[in-house]
Amino acid sequence: MATEVTIPNLGYTMTVAKILKWLKSVGDPVEVGEILLEIETDKVNYGIESPASGVVKAIFAKPGDEIPVGQLVAIIGGEKEEMDLRLYQKIEKEKPVPQVVQAAASKETVAVASPPTGGRRFVSPLAKRIAREKGIDLSSLTGSGHAGRVKVADVEKYLSEGKGKRVEVPATPKAPEISEIILMTSMRRTIAQRLAQSFHDAPHFNLGTEVDMTEAIRFLDQSLQKRMEERTGQKLSLNDILIKAVALTLREHPLLNARLREDRVEIFKDINIGLAVALEKGLIVPAIEKADQKRLWEIAKERKDLVEKAREGRLSLPEIERGTFTISNLGMYDIVFFTSILNPPQTGILSIGKIYDRPVVREGEIVIRPIVEMSLAIDHRVVDGAVGAKFLQDLKDGLEKPYLLI
Repeated sequence: MATEVTIPNLGYTMTVAKILKWLKSVGDPVEVGEILLEIETDKVNYGIESPASGVVKAIFAKPGDEIPVGQLVAIIGGEKEEMDLRLYQKIEKEKPVPQVVQAAASKETVAVASPPTGGRRFVSPLAKRIAREKGIDLSSLTGSGHAGRVKVADVEKYLSEGKGKRVEVPATPKAPEISEIILMTSMRRTIAQRLAQSFHDAPHFNLGTEVDMTEAIRFLDQSLQKRMEERTGQKLSLNDILIKAVALTLREHPLLNARLREDRVEIFKDINIGLAVALEKGLIVPAIEKADQKRLWEIAKERKDLVEKAREGRLSLPEIERGTFTISNLGMYDIVFFTSILNPPQTGILSIGKIYDRPVVREGEIVIRPIVEMSLAIDHRVVDGAVGAKFLQDLKDGLEKPYLLI
């Protein structure tokens, strides 16, 4: 009996998938659970397994095609089974191109409406502007265009007959030449759609602060760091301290670990910190699960594994979609300060710049300290400014006393 192979739904944001390659061809035998093809979604690459054993009877999509979720891409049947494949193919008749589109696509042929009754004059926009600037009564002009349309040439003729001064018609600006066209990947399109939706739907409120990272840097340089590396094999980074500090601070500020759904705010039980990872084709945010309950070396190990998997395209959907709060760090790119757009449906995202030396006043004296600037973007529908400000204040206190994070 024939078995259909369709594009599965791998996430609530997924609408289409791009066919990367087929591992089987028409006529090849296949076992149930064997990978038939690989697809690219907005978040991950994924291998589609055969739902049945048999022979590949038909393939309806080629590599590079973008297929909607649920659409048929292949048929699996018995080796000697006969079937009418025409019943499965979707045949779309070519639709005629609308006349208005044909006209817009051609510079030679332009459809012009017949002039209406009632004495209304048809005048090109540029001719109308020039006539207005020169104080010319449009009713005194004779149009040479179709159906009596007044063109720039008619205005020039009127002026050349001594009825006014000739004007220089501004040249049509030359459009910039295009050197390359890059098609958006599924990931890039989804990023664009989600961020546009986030910026449109969620009123962003941004707050900023600066943190003295003296103790955090000293903490990483202490012998404790070396002992931890020898014991666990994990090397700590400032990102690990940031993740832990944010997670512990979120315990005291649950509204920043929540989402808005219709007319209710849902506070997450777990605190899963997403770390934005830049890839060549876009941005992805894998999340460290229950970060507030993990020790620093556990966070370091999971963070390293997630970043490697992100860059190799091996992340699973749960690793991508389980985040409840996001950290975006651009300090390695020499960025001092920036603000981020919320990662929906989360209500908060923390942006972190580079650490740089700056003179500050401590106990009445000017000293040089390593300072980092941070900004917090929040969904103002859920979180008020005072709540966000208190979160930043508590986070600042925690980062300036990192020994409390162990």
